[in-house]
Amino acid sequence: MRQPILSVHGAALPVAPEANHLILVNAPREEALPAEEAFTEAREWLDRLHSRMMQGPDETLHAGMTALHGGLIKRRRQWSPEVWKRFCQELARKHPMRPFLHQCPFTRHAFERPRGYAGDAALIDYLYMDHAADELHAGREIYRYMHGQPSARSVRERRELLARMMDETAGRRPDGRVLSVACGHLREAESSRAVAERRLQELIAFDQDPVSLAEISRLHPGGVVRPVCGSVRSLLAGKAAFQDLDFAYSAGLYDYLSDSVAARLTGLLFQMLRPGGRLLVANFAVHPPETGYMEAFMDWWLTYRDEDGMRDLLAETPLEQVDNVRLFRDSQDNVIYLEVTRR
Repeated sequence: MRQPILSVHGAALPVAPEANHLILVNAPREEALPAEEAFTEAREWLDRLHSRMMQGPDETLHAGMTALHGGLIKRRRQWSPEVWKRFCQELARKHPMRPFLHQCPFTRHAFERPRGYAGDAALIDYLYMDHAADELHAGREIYRYMHGQPSARSVRERRELLARMMDETAGRRPDGRVLSVACGHLREAESSRAVAERRLQELIAFDQDPVSLAEISRLHPGGVVRPVCGSVRSLLAGKAAFQDLDFAYSAGLYDYLSDSVAARLTGLLFQMLRPGGRLLVANFAVHPPETGYMEAFMDWWLTYRDEDGMRDLLAETPLEQVDNVRLFRDSQDNVIYLEVTRR
């Protein structure tokens, strides 16, 4: 029998059924090699793999990427966080494998951070769209491999879920108001019939990046979409606030927030809902199979959470105002969603 979700105060919250429920079992760490010995073994492994991938046809390159992903995540799980961080900074970053992999535009973009951080809207567009035809052989095949990975599929599934929830909101309320926090390029709006048919009163696209907001303005001129420039800090400080929302969500922001900031932001967004409104927060789970590759060769570090970590986001949400809480995972078991409905 499933147990109710408990708040930090011990009060039970009503819980809807969980989709794709997965119980996480953490395997014990294997006996770790001394760091220098481990690094020597890892360097020799990368040398051999790099040599094969440099000369091989498409099939060899794809097999090499599979071996690389598997070897990296295995070492990440075996080593201490300190040893893994050293490996990423001192070995992987300086190894010839890095420039080889950076022929892939997706991998290179994250590492170079043209907008100041790894997971910008342009990077996510590489997962939404297929730019493989624009690249040369090695870069094309590495990119194709990354585009087909479970985390990439999770990002595309997340976009479609958000579009459906926008449409559901419009179905419930013809004057529905929606807020997207850290909206990026707001690609989910391009899949929403409610946005296309202007069946929402307003979709507020909130982001700190003016380049992203300019792209949104170009794609949605004079419609229901209203771009607003602002940061998480401005929300927390009360300098940016919204009210009477029917659906508020944040798709990728929480992957970068500390627990305390994430809990505070969740409470603030919940208070912006009107009765019956829903808040949806997404976060990558611990640890997708691409995590080792992302950290070692993309310098892309996320804050991963499990179901307990997602429940903890309700620490600053007034439980007496909560009507329903739902936790569920996507079809890839990579992204956990927390949905909270206001009473």
